[in-house]
Amino acid sequence: MKKNLSLLFALSAFLPLFGQIAVGLSLNRSAYMQYEDVFACVSLRNDTGRVMIFGNDPKLQGFLLFEILDSRDRRVAKITGAEISSTGLVLRPGEIKRLIIPVNRYYDLDMPGRYRIHSFVSHNQLPEEYRSKTVTFSVEEGIPIWKREVGVPDLSPEHTGKVVPARTYTIRVMQEGGDRYYYLVVEDADRIYGTARLGKVYGQEKYQVEVDMFSRIHLLIPMSPRLFHYLSFGTDGNLRADSYWKTTSSIPMLFRDSTTGNVTRIGGVQAQPGIDFRDPKKGFYTADQLLKGEGVPNATNRPTPKAPADSGLVDLGKGVGE
Repeated sequence: MKKNLSLLFALSAFLPLFGQIAVGLSLNRSAYMQYEDVFACVSLRNDTGRVMIFGNDPKLQGFLLFEILDSRDRRVAKITGAEISSTGLVLRPGEIKRLIIPVNRYYDLDMPGRYRIHSFVSHNQLPEEYRSKTVTFSVEEGIPIWKREVGVPDLSPEHTGKVVPARTYTIRVMQEGGDRYYYLVVEDADRIYGTARLGKVYGQEKYQVEVDMFSRIHLLIPMSPRLFHYLSFGTDGNLRADSYWKTTSSIPMLFRDSTTGNVTRIGGVQAQPGIDFRDPKKGFYTADQLLKGEGVPNATNRPTPKAPADSGLVDLGKGVGE
């Protein structure tokens, strides 16, 4: 399964070791909403002069791991049963490979706070372990500014008489550097179904939000006084609609029919990326492209992936980080 997720590798930390494997580490951001995916890019450069194969044979066994410390210098626990597999990784002499890894799926990062992380690599054919520099980041709770509890829709004939499961939509605001960002969290009493970064808070421009008859949430997030990002999510936390709209003779807005509960986006016209606003996908690459260097300028000379000064997209690709 492939996922498109925001990835800005602005915190490059490539360690020029006098060893046989150079390890680099960068994160996609410096601050994360609680329960949001924390993506790390680990760059491996092979200076051994030989092909390094990470295989099942004991002589070829190698490991890629992280050490994460909280603000009290306590080691963050690994999640039971979650193991990062490097089996099948092949590094040719002088080659750089980049692995995109959602570290929160392997280490317990649910608690808000400041963290320090470094990655390290070991292999049975190498005399020692090699590690990256340390990168810092924070996990934040954010400030709730809107909340709605809804029922989970069930259209099956057998639903009559059953207790309606509840879900809660919460819009939160989180500070990152000099900017603030909207987030949507979908949860119930037992689990988190989704955490989505909606967009930047722009001045006094006000977002719009409505919930329809099927408990889907609809959002219109201002990107400027004349440009809006329309998004819709289901109670499972999955994205169902994603488009951009601009003001013309009318202003884009959400309309909820009080009789049917149907929510529609009305007004304005659809905006075109690269024409009406900067294309958010331009200049960004899939994980497969980063790993293979396909279409990536100066790929073999880069210690870690670089990106423009705003968010980008990463397609995890099959098996990457699993």
